[in-house]
This record gives sequence, C-alpha cells and structure tokens, in this order.
Amino acid sequence: MTSIQQRLSTGRGKFTTDYPELGTAPVNYEDSISEEFFAAERKAVFERNWLCVGRIERLPRKGSYFTRELPGRLASIVVTRDLNDTVHAFHNVCAHRGNKVVWQEHPGRESSGSCRAFACKYHGWRYGLDGKVNHITNEGEFFDLDKSSLRMPPVHCEVWAGFIFVNLAEDPVPLRSFLGDGLLPIEDYPFHLMTQHYGFSTRINGNWKLAVDSVCEWYHPPYVHGRFIDPDVAKAEKMVPPVDAYHYELFRPHMLTSVPGPPPLPAREPGTAGPARQDQRWVYKLFRAGLFGPDDIPDLGFGGAPPDFLNRGNIASWGNDQFWLFPNLSVQIWARGYYITYTYWPETVDSHIYEIDMYFVPPSNAAGRLAQELVVDSTIEFAMQDVNTIEATHSALKTRAQNTFHLSDQELLIRQFHTVIRDTVAAYQAGEAS
Repeated sequence: MTSIQQRLSTGRGKFTTDYPELGTAPVNYEDSISEEFFAAERKAVFERNWLCVGRIERLPRKGSYFTRELPGRLASIVVTRDLNDTVHAFHNVCAHRGNKVVWQEHPGRESSGSCRAFACKYHGWRYGLDGKVNHITNEGEFFDLDKSSLRMPPVHCEVWAGFIFVNLAEDPVPLRSFLGDGLLPIEDYPFHLMTQHYGFSTRINGNWKLAVDSVCEWYHPPYVHGRFIDPDVAKAEKMVPPVDAYHYELFRPHMLTSVPGPPPLPAREPGTAGPARQDQRWVYKLFRAGLFGPDDIPDLGFGGAPPDFLNRGNIASWGNDQFWLFPNLSVQIWARGYYITYTYWPETVDSHIYEIDMYFVPPSNAAGRLAQELVVDSTIEFAMQDVNTIEATHSALKTRAQNTFHLSDQELLIRQFHTVIRDTVAAYQAGEAS
C-alpha cells in the first residue's frame, strides 16, 4: 500500500453485510437486456416516479417556459412559470386535434422562451401559462363545448432545492415524502449560487442501468481511466484510494457514495507552471484545475468545512458526495464548490440518452473561466471512457453466454439499484395481476 493509500485507509470492514436483505449472491442482468422487462420497467418506474426535468434557473421570470421531450416517447412536457410565480407542467398536446402546441421550427426539438399565452400553430387555439384554454377559434362553430374544462393535460409538478420534478402518475406520493430523510437535508446546499452552466448529452447504445452501474463503483478507474492516472496500470492501481476509503449509504430507494479526492494545489505565482509538456498533470497545474474541480474554491458560506449533511462518512481528503435519486438522477456535490447532475433516459432496452450538466459559481475572470472549462472537458472525457465499457458490456450481455455475475463490496450500490428496480417492477406486475 502506498503512502497515499495508507493515509486514506480507515480499516473499516465490508459495507454489504450491513444490508443482509440484499444478500451477497451473484446477480443476473436479464433486467438490462429483456424486451419484456423493459416494457414493464417503463410502466412501473418511469411512469410512476418523480423525474427531474431541469433547474428553476431555466424559468428566470414570470412567463418563462421550456419544453422537455422525454426520450422513448415517454412524454412531451411543457414547464412554465405563471404570472403568480407558480410552476406548472402539462403534456404538450392540443385539446382540439392533438397537435403539439409549443414548438418552434422543428416539432421534435425542445424550445424555451417567455410569453403570456401559447397558440397552437394548427388552428390557433390558445392556452394560458397554466395550460388552460383561453381562446377557441370560431368557438360558435362547435357543439356543446365546456370551455372551462379544456386544457393541455396537467402533469404533477413540484420544485425542491431548485430542481423541477414531474410525475406522470395519476396520484403520486408527494415529492418530499418520496425523497425522505436521506436526501432532504441537501436542500440547504447553495445550488442557487451556481448559475454558470455547461451541458452535454449523447445517445448510448446500451441499457440505461448499465450506465448507472458504471459510476456507482470505484473499482474500474485504473483500467478504464488509466491514461489520466498513469499509463502504467501497476502504478495506476497504487494511486487509487483503497477499498475502505469510500463511504456508502442506502436509504431505499435512494443511495449515496462519498469519494476521496486530492487536496487543492497550493497558490502559485503567475508563470511558474514550468516549461510546457504534453502531460495532463502539467495542464492541470497550468490552469489550477483538474477532474476534481478548480483549485481556487469559491466562498459558499460554510467557513471552510462542509456542512453536516455532506461527507457523512467523515472520509479523509473528501472529494465529493454522489446522491442517487431514484430512478435516474445523480447529484454530485463536490468539495471544490460546484455540482454535477447525471441523468439517464431510456429510449429502448438497447439505448438511452445520457445527460451531464455541470454548475459553477460564475467566474470573476478569464483564469476562472478556463479552470471551469478544463474541469468540464476532463469530466466529459472520463464519461466517454465509461461509455465505451457500457456499449461493450451491453453487446456482450445480449449474447446471454454468461447469466450470473459476481459483485464485490465496492459494487454495493449496483446490487441495491438492480434490487430496487426489480422489486418495483414485481410490485407493479403483482398489482396489475390482482
């Protein structure tokens, strides 16, 4: 064990045995390749749970709106902020002939803007910011219209910590009840200060759950990300924190992992980065930033120490907390004063849309902006390295040559995640059968 690993080691035993209901047996990945399971999962998981569709900063003023096309034709949603500052969501479909109401040049593309009412491009029916009809073209030509009952179908919508959630179910549990005690404390984090936004999305040819799996463990970095750590795998293995340096916490259906990270670089005088080299570490030193964030950390009002709801495992050299909000959202809060969200939207059993959104306190100068952009670039590069493994895993699983797989203690969150998905689907199917 290297000196770095010795410093981070805690001597703690295994985490999985703290959750005997999960067991330690090999797992089956049929839930990631079965067409039948995917159809049931869509109904049980995505049509009945709270889904994050954006941040409140996307609705900066009264009359603001944006649309979301939830992949796999799950829904087309309009999210608005009305003149009373209430946030609404509704299905983007006209009560007249079913046309999509809110779109610009291309019906399939998302849009945003500000207005006082929406007008259907097909026949001119108009809708208020609450989705209700307020004008019908040639109204007298219709028969027995109850105008007061006509609207774009409403979608349950709640805002928590600035995150906008929707739920497609008819009568969902309230959002705060769904989040529970394990997640509610992080609403005190100053998300609202971090309005410098960088976003990226792509389609991945693999099941969405395999993508979640890829960032739920820290077993893979020396091999998948070896070029960033050290091209010599043996050296890379020695630089990765030891198994007991992480923290895991399950509060079903959600979960948390805390990760150690390197300390910020000390302050330096301008021009002292040394001669230019084709070396990632030199680039990090030059821009005073790296994968774990900028070295110049903004003042978030915590007095230099994270608040009690962060780093719950008191791990040494804390790097970030990764909160998993079931079913498809990860909120990573980083020690260096920024946060990232990862969202996974299934299209088919074999593909999904992967979204990465990064939020920083707006930079005060060009050096701060360049540091943030280096963090963004590094994060996306790491994410794309993970994507290669997802597509390779999915294509191999589809052969069904192997049926069961062994998970280590580091892969506790994967065991929990697949268990909750399978249990949720089973409960839905049992309810349908009865």
